[in-house]
Amino acid sequence: MKLYLDEHVHLTVATLLRAHGIDCLTTRDAGNLGLSDEEQLSYATHHNRAILTFNHRDYLQLAKQWQAVGRAHAGIILSKELALPELIRRLHRFITEYRENDLANHVI
Repeated sequence: MKLYLDEHVHLTVATLLRAHGIDCLTTRDAGNLGLSDEEQLSYATHHNRAILTFNHRDYLQLAKQWQAVGRAHAGIILSKELALPELIRRLHRFITEYRENDLANHVI
């Protein structure tokens, strides 16, 4: 599983995920700070990465819009903003459970 972290996800999350062997890229790493949500989702999809975001409302709307026109994405992972240790624990558990699953066109 390859992840792309939305710009609101703290950079420490990427560092900790990488330490656990998880392939993740941040918007900062990609030089994409300030791009629209749709541009972020397009980038993630182009690079076959599921996007991790706290922005439920906008990404749920994007997923509906893309589905309505038959546009595919590589997956959207929605999370609450949690304290870093709890967020990392939950993400690690999620990745362990879903590592072999194709997240394409899924919103989790």
